Amino acid sequence: MKVLRHIALSFLLLICSSAVNAQSPNLDTVLESIIESYGGEENLRKLDSQIQEWSIFAKMGNRHGIDLRTIRAPGQLKVELTYATKKETRVVNGDESFVAYGSAPAQVAVHPQLDAMHLQLMRLYSPLVLRDKLESLSLTVDGELCAVTLFENGVRVDYMVNMDNWHIEKVVGSLAMKGGEMRFLTEYSDFTFHEGVLIHQRENKFAGEVNTAVLQLRRITLDAEIQDKDFLPNDESSIQPGWEQKEVT
Repeated sequence: MKVLRHIALSFLLLICSSAVNAQSPNLDTVLESIIESYGGEENLRKLDSQIQEWSIFAKMGNRHGIDLRTIRAPGQLKVELTYATKKETRVVNGDESFVAYGSAPAQVAVHPQLDAMHLQLMRLYSPLVLRDKLESLSLTVDGELCAVTLFENGVRVDYMVNMDNWHIEKVVGSLAMKGGEMRFLTEYSDFTFHEGVLIHQRENKFAGEVNTAVLQLRRITLDAEIQDKDFLPNDESSIQPGWEQKEVT
C-alpha cells in the first residue's frame, strides 16, 4: 500500500508540475510564439530596414503633426517630428546620438533626452531583435499577460504580451529623472498584416499618468533602402555640445 501511495503521489506531483509549466511558458517559448504570431522569421526580416510615417496629435498644446521614423536594426533610428511651427530631429546611430531643432546645428544628445531616445529605439525592436538579446531578457507571467523585460543603456523596457494572441500590446519604459523614476507607456492597437508582417497601426502614449499623444500609422515601407548617411547630420562639422534637457517628450 505504501508503494502504491508513493506512486500515486509522484503521479499527482507530475501532473501538477506539468500544469504549472503549461501555464507558465519559458522565455524561449514566449519569443518563438511572438515571432510566429507576427508572421514568422522570414517575414520579420523585412523589419530590419523600414520607414514609418505617423500622424500625431500631441494633446499638450493641441498640436497636429507628422512623426517620420527611419529604422535600421538593431542600433539606428532617426525620428523627425514636424509640426506647423517647429521641427525636431532625433538620431541614434550606434554609440552616437544627436538632436537638431529646425535648421539649427545638431547637438550631441545628453541625459535625460539621450535616455528617451534610447527608449524610442527599444520600443521599435522587432521580435527577432529581442530574441538576439535573449541573455539580457527576463520574463514575468501574470495570468494571460506576460512581461518581457530588457535592460539596456541604463533604460528598462517591459514588453507586455497578450498570451491569447501573442501580440505586444503595451510597452513601458522606465527612465531615471531628477532622482526618481518616470514611466512612459505606449499602448498598441489596430493590428493588421502588411506584406506578411503583423503591424500595429495606432499608438496611445502616456508620461506618468498624463495621456500625451495619439498616433495613427499613415504608411510603412518594409525592406526600405536606407543608407548610412541617413543617420548623420547634414553638416557633421557643426555639431554642438549638448546640454541637460528640461523635458522629455
